[in-house]
Amino acid sequence: MFNGEAIYQVFSSDYPLLSSRDFQGGRVSFETFPHAVTCALRGKEGTSAKEKRRQRPEVLESAMIDASGLKSIDDFDAALCALTARYLVEGRTYAYGDVKGGYIHVPIPLALNTY
Repeated sequence: MFNGEAIYQVFSSDYPLLSSRDFQGGRVSFETFPHAVTCALRGKEGTSAKEKRRQRPEVLESAMIDASGLKSIDDFDAALCALTARYLVEGRTYAYGDVKGGYIHVPIPLALNTY
């Protein structure tokens, strides 16, 4: 978390925080959460923090991402967040939160994308 904050501080002038529910294009930073990403993409199958070393690679592989080179849980979490960035650009995220507290963006799987 502290590393993420340090990275954000370095890039925030060129990639400002997305402070609205919807992405309108351009360069932005945004908040997401790997457990929430896993929950969203697993759907009704359920997600367990105890099973994250099995479930998170499965989520990546179901998105056609080769996770074989990823070794640590931090690697899987970073890949899930990058996958969420792809969903954001495609207009397929849901934003939890509000303007005052900020938003956390989570993928909307194709089967659930009814917007």
